[in-house]
Amino acid sequence: MHPLIVRIQQILPIPTWLRSSAMQQGLMFIMVSVISLLLMSSLTVAYVDYHLDKVNNNIEHNVEAFMLGTTTEINKEPIDEDDIIDVLATGFILSGILVVLFSSAIVIYMTRLNQSKIDRIEKVLRAAADGELSARTMMSSQGNDLTRIGSTIDEMLSRLQNVVAAMSDISTNIAHELKTPITRLQYNLLTLNEMAETHQENLDANFSEQLELALNESSRLANIFDALLRISQIKSGNRRQRFETINMIDIVQTITEIYTDVAEDAGMSLTLAAQVEPIFIQGDRELLIQQLANLVENSLRYCPQASKLKLSCYTNNDSVVITMADNGPGIDNQEKNRVFERLYRINKSRNDGGLGIGLTLVKAVTELHQGEIKLYDCHPGLGVEIRYHCQ
Repeated sequence: MHPLIVRIQQILPIPTWLRSSAMQQGLMFIMVSVISLLLMSSLTVAYVDYHLDKVNNNIEHNVEAFMLGTTTEINKEPIDEDDIIDVLATGFILSGILVVLFSSAIVIYMTRLNQSKIDRIEKVLRAAADGELSARTMMSSQGNDLTRIGSTIDEMLSRLQNVVAAMSDISTNIAHELKTPITRLQYNLLTLNEMAETHQENLDANFSEQLELALNESSRLANIFDALLRISQIKSGNRRQRFETINMIDIVQTITEIYTDVAEDAGMSLTLAAQVEPIFIQGDRELLIQQLANLVENSLRYCPQASKLKLSCYTNNDSVVITMADNGPGIDNQEKNRVFERLYRINKSRNDGGLGIGLTLVKAVTELHQGEIKLYDCHPGLGVEIRYHCQ
């Protein structure tokens, strides 16, 4: 809203019945109509008066010439009806054009003003839908209904941001508090396992089996809390202080060297398709390596034997595009929007060792580097595309 209007509203508050945009537009239409009629009338009168003055001057000159004897004829019909009609018509047309231009300018201004408010509200809502709860419309609640809606949205987002921040703090604090006892439990189970190995002849097979299961579950639980703490650290943005110039070609080559043999041991193949020229971005090398490692491990975990995995890295305009594609079972469309949620697993009955955090961390690293991530179908299989801005 224009600062002058805001200042006027602070000095003279608008009545409640005037705070509707429909009412304001109606009053504006009435004002424009009245001003247009007055403007049209005044312009027409001025134009006709100007021409009548010219006719009057001609009559005076004709009479003066007759009296001086310079002419012997006097125009008996100095004012022609057709001329009067033409003058009036011309006056109405000219004043009508000016009124249309004036009215159009006011209508265009009001329309753009309201449309700018709608666009701002839409932009903030889209940003909030993408997870950017800090976006605000910065509208005053003293204007019309559009500004009140914008102000209400700002208030809603502020409360929602506080709730999300509180929930994040609670989950982080819980993870911190539980990490220590889980680590101690893991240590105690390892100690008990070592003691059991020295007295294995006195223990039955069921005890050893249950102890091994307890060790595996404690290790899994520790990994979950480590991943949750790491995701919270990434989302806080503190890792941006460690950003440096990174060559993404080196990153994808490192990942390929690490996981090629792992894929072969699992009966799969991993190939790399990358351009020769280096691609530089600003980022955290450790997190970028972990991000791509999670993508490769995710394909290795869920794809059957003889599957083909392909890691790609290339530039597209001003962006670096990284893709991880496979020809495995893929993901249903209704599941694609949920796989980035923490601890969400597509098939909860499968005991495949997955924590349901891998893709969550991948997305967190992408957002930390202000990139974009999306899933797509490979027919068959699943593809993950990540885009970062190049230097």
